[in-house]
Amino acid sequence: MAKFEKYAELAKSLKAINAKIISPQDICFDIRAILKCRWGCEYFSPDNIKCAARETSYQERVKMVKSYNHILLVHSADAGELSIAVLEIKKTAFLDGYYFAFAIRTCNLCKICAVQQGNPCPTPEKVRPCDQSFGIDVYKKARNLGLPCKVLQSKHDIQNRYGFVLLD
Repeated sequence: MAKFEKYAELAKSLKAINAKIISPQDICFDIRAILKCRWGCEYFSPDNIKCAARETSYQERVKMVKSYNHILLVHSADAGELSIAVLEIKKTAFLDGYYFAFAIRTCNLCKICAVQQGNPCPTPEKVRPCDQSFGIDVYKKARNLGLPCKVLQSKHDIQNRYGFVLLD
């Protein structure tokens, strides 16, 4: 696990509040997360590049995540910075030889999403799946680790955002 700590340090250098190496067995899956993804997100559309299932079932996604041995959980208050960080960490891990490195995080790369405006995505190669579309219960996982994750009461509350980088 120590060999992956460099990615936690990289996350912190990319403005993450916290980053922890966890086991896939520590991930909390709940199919209700997909329910919230599909019926709780105002932008959900099966045709949306951010929402497409890519022909995988819930069971396949759980199996995919559990096929890894190490996962980096990255915590940030800024959605855009978090999206950039997990992609940079994934790229670094890949270049280090971890060719199956994979990021899971809602895309927030653009200030205004072109897809939500009815235009093509300018960076489709950078879009990764959302944690909820994988059935990951981020609230439970973060809380189990003692990290802040609560329902916001106002638009002025500090957001706690999380992303994952699957490593091996």
